[in-house]
Amino acid sequence: MVFIYHWEESEPKYLLLKRNRKLGGYWQPVTGFIEETEKNREAALRETSEETGLEIYERLIDLNHVFCFEMQGIPYSVAVLAMEVADPPAISISSEHTDHQWLSYQEARRTLYWVNNVACLDRLHNQLMAKKKD
Repeated sequence: MVFIYHWEESEPKYLLLKRNRKLGGYWQPVTGFIEETEKNREAALRETSEETGLEIYERLIDLNHVFCFEMQGIPYSVAVLAMEVADPPAISISSEHTDHQWLSYQEARRTLYWVNNVACLDRLHNQLMAKKKD
C-alpha cells in the first residue's frame, strides 16, 4: 500500500483512487501485490506507476507498519509506504480505477472505505505533522 501526498499550504493532501465497480467501487490509496522477485520498495514503485502513471517523486517513506487481513480464506500482510511528490502531478489512472482525488487529511479519513486504511493514514499523517514541527 502506498499513500501518495504533496504539501499544500503547509498541510499534506493525499491521493485516493476509486476502484471500478467490478473491484468494489470504493476509495483507497495505491495497492497491489509483490511479485515473486520483487522487494517491497520495488513493488510499491511498480504499482504506483501502473495505477497512477507517477514515476517521479521526492521521497519514499517506509512507515514500518504492516497489517494483516484475509481475502477468500487466504491470509495477506500489507506493508505501508508513503510517497511524497513535489506538486500535484497529472495522474493517469489504470483500468482498475474510475477516478482520483487529492484530499485533506479529514476528507481522506471520511472517504476511505477500509478501517485499516484509515489507521494507516492516521499513522502517516501523525508522522508528517510531527516532522513539520521539528
